[in-house]
Amino acid sequence: MSTLPGPGWRHLGATANAEVYEVDDDLLAIVPHPDSRDDEATARASIAFQDAHWRAAGRRGGVAVFMDNVLEQDAGARAVYANETGHTLTTCYALIGETFFGMAAGAVFTGLARPGPPTQVFRALADARPWIAEQTRRRGGPA
Repeated sequence: MSTLPGPGWRHLGATANAEVYEVDDDLLAIVPHPDSRDDEATARASIAFQDAHWRAAGRRGGVAVFMDNVLEQDAGARAVYANETGHTLTTCYALIGETFFGMAAGAVFTGLARPGPPTQVFRALADARPWIAEQTRRRGGPA
């Protein structure tokens, strides 16, 4: 598994269950704390953090979520992502599973919840970057 955060990532802050980094101008990374649990409250906090960042930046962008540390994501969290992300400023979600467990967690999420923005599972951030760039090109612009 890669060392997180990556070199050059700027730490923006944290929510109750994750650290948030700016990878570049149009990409955030969400790195859950070890043995992270995601529920309705933490899901809403994450979305609010992302929207506040994009609003302050004046543009929309993509988010990479590193799934390997997510121990549990409950139905409340999945409902928030499925029902409350349709009008967010995030252009897409790349779920990164560098381990078998992380890939499985991402696959379970995409099978149970359908967020408004396009969402796909990838093995590594490098694999996701072209897709994220394309989604942001299509769906980006001013916040």
